[in-house]
Amino acid sequence: EVVVTDANGILQLVQQGEMARSTGATKMNERSSRSHAVFRIVVESKRVDGENQVKGNSDGVLVGALSLVDLAGSESVRHTGATGQRLKEGGNINKSLLTLSRVVQQLGDRSTGSTGTEQQPFVNFRDSKLTRLLQPTLGGDARLA
Repeated sequence: EVVVTDANGILQLVQQGEMARSTGATKMNERSSRSHAVFRIVVESKRVDGENQVKGNSDGVLVGALSLVDLAGSESVRHTGATGQRLKEGGNINKSLLTLSRVVQQLGDRSTGSTGTEQQPFVNFRDSKLTRLLQPTLGGDARLA
């Protein structure tokens, strides 16, 4: 986690992240993403009235978060011709994407009540580092686009 105070600081962090991102060649793509990228921006703001009281918030700080996510694509060994390390990476990418799809399905079932039970179903964010990172974005009162 890094604290920045202006847009230039954010852009520098995005560039650093892009340089650290793992890529590699496959039969399908010369520069294939070998990892997911998650960039989370948390904005904290404070609005003070004439008496130094924050309007509408007793804590004094309003917090909003934005997660920008670039997922590595699903991989088919038959099409990519992956072997060795690339094969292992592809398997990990597919596993995390499958886990993400299961979490999204569970959240959808929970919001529509399509599980057929009165209890809220358990949503398993723990099976993947990706879903653990995205849990604050996917759960609660988050809005997805």
